Amino acid sequence: MDITALAAQYEQYVIGLRREFHQHPELSLQEQRTAARIQEELERFSIPSHTVGKYNVVGVLEGAKPGRRIAIRADIDALPLTEQNEVPYKSQTDGVMHACGHDGHTAILLGTARVLAELRDQLAGSVYFCFQSAEEVGAGAGELVEYLQSIGGVDQVIGTHLDGGTPAGEINLPDGPLMAGAMGFEITVQGEGGHGSRPDKAIDPVKPACDILLKIASIPAQRHNPFDTCVVSPCQIVAGTKNNIIPESAFIAGNIRFFKYGDGDKIVETIRQIAEYTAQAYGAKATVTKQVMSPLPVINDPACAARGREIAQQVGLQLAVPRDPTTGSDNYAEFLAAFPGFYCDTGARCTREGSSGNHHNPNFDLDESAFQKVMEFFVAYTLDFLQ
Repeated sequence: MDITALAAQYEQYVIGLRREFHQHPELSLQEQRTAARIQEELERFSIPSHTVGKYNVVGVLEGAKPGRRIAIRADIDALPLTEQNEVPYKSQTDGVMHACGHDGHTAILLGTARVLAELRDQLAGSVYFCFQSAEEVGAGAGELVEYLQSIGGVDQVIGTHLDGGTPAGEINLPDGPLMAGAMGFEITVQGEGGHGSRPDKAIDPVKPACDILLKIASIPAQRHNPFDTCVVSPCQIVAGTKNNIIPESAFIAGNIRFFKYGDGDKIVETIRQIAEYTAQAYGAKATVTKQVMSPLPVINDPACAARGREIAQQVGLQLAVPRDPTTGSDNYAEFLAAFPGFYCDTGARCTREGSSGNHHNPNFDLDESAFQKVMEFFVAYTLDFLQ
């Protein structure tokens, strides 16, 4: 049986699983039920599996002959949102919802595993099905990468993110950057409190904090290579309790996005220099701390991406018009920093009235008709790579 027929045969299996996972979402680092169900399904196809860390799951399919190794990744966690969709598969967990498509990712990868299990006689090599916990909080990926490295590594890694804003049947698979790296930062400006009527007897932290905020917001234009895009967003400033009290300290927090390895740390260092020296000029002191979010950008290997586009067209997916990378982030980037491969966006825009294509929205939903082609794409690419 050809892969198109097999993908069609298991389309309802994938849709059913997606709805089950959607009804029973679990937050990052709490995916106990989800991980157990993944292992149950893999066992059905005679694919051995084990957990890595707490709730990451890896299934290993050995082909009929030795050969190369490929890993396929799906993330499995949900978000702290109350679902507003009125659908039969609505979340049954108060305040938790699959609002980013991870339920679809998980179901599609299980469908891919099921098809490849039937085709294992055609495989010369191994497939590692990596179900990643806690992507939404920047965890899980590192544990899976360490596991893959501990067994000697893989030759390629592939994955997709269902895109609620793009129609079903369309794929965005560029060379180079697809998604930004992300880091957070916090700045505390320490002064000396006093009465608002005598600022000369105090050290006001509010003025240097405002000055620092404006200066760091200008980093992309003034302090960073203009050919290496970055975003610096100081989104929070907090200071003071009353209109005649000079506070002891002021607080700034924000995030940065970037598309080149190493740029995150460079930008944080620039923020530190600006904050410390600006505060010093006012007689205050600034301390900068970094929050690791998704510290690496998602950068596709050009050769892998080119072959991916060829296979995508062969299975009937339409290549998206070239577009700018997204400033959203995904720590799948850690896989691509360790191994050659690609990540792609595959369209799944839901057209049901009242639904939203905006990720992390309480009305988010997916067009389930998109799943079959994505599964077929994964299977076709894996067969091509391992034959």
